[in-house]
Formats: sequence, structure tokens, C-alpha cells
Amino acid sequence: MEILVRYESGSRFAATCKGYTATTGRGEDGNESRDGMWPAQLFEAAIGMCMGGYVAQFCKEHDIPYQDMTIELSRRIGASSSGAPSEPKRSVTSRIDAKIRLGAKLSHQQEQGLLAAADNCHITNSIREGMEIICSLAQAKNQ
Repeated sequence: MEILVRYESGSRFAATCKGYTATTGRGEDGNESRDGMWPAQLFEAAIGMCMGGYVAQFCKEHDIPYQDMTIELSRRIGASSSGAPSEPKRSVTSRIDAKIRLGAKLSHQQEQGLLAAADNCHITNSIREGMEIICSLAQAKNQ
């Protein structure tokens, strides 16, 4: 197991991995300090952080200052087009726009290399390849 997601209350869940915890949603306990991003926002943030890692590595290898880097992300929500005509359409993220900001002046060649590095993000590649997600039920502990 790499990540453990645990229900807390309301629509709040906590994901733990390597001793770190990320919280999503709102709980019923009124403790707003424990509320987190919505899962779709966390998904979007993960893409930005993944891109950031690849961009930082590119910048480091090409002596481009990147300590002031920011990546602004926004998503478009649409309806899925898959499924039978009788099935209801499902809400999906249809597009994510990522705008990378660096204080450094870049040549055209550096810009192209930087964008190629961002485009090589593991998460982005996984989505493009059409990753498979398989869900199963574990046996209840008292059985």
C-alpha cells in the first residue's frame, strides 16, 4: 500500500503517505482548519507540482534561475461523452490549463525545452495514455 485514504466526517477524507497527510473536503465537526481542497483541486495541484518538478530539473540542468517559479492552474469542467445514450452524463475535468511563470528571460529554444519538460510530467503522461483504474472491495475485518 502506498497511500491510505481514511474517511473522517462529512465529505472530509485524509490521505496519508510517507508520514505526510493531505486533507480534502469539509467535515461535519465545524473544524474549518481541518478542511482541505476538494479532490478535483488536489488532482489539479498534483499535476502542477509534477510539472514543476520536471521544469525545475530542466532549469537546473540549463542554468536557468527558477527559485521564483509559480504555476497557475485552472480547469474546465464538462460532461463525459462515453457510455450508452440512456446513461446520464458524468461531470469530468475536460481540460487543465497550466501557466508557468519564471522571472528569467528565456530564449525561444529555452522556452521550447521548458515546455517539453513540463509536458513530460508522469501524471500528464498517465492521463494521456488512458490509465486504467481498477476498484475492488476488501473483505470486512469481522468475516
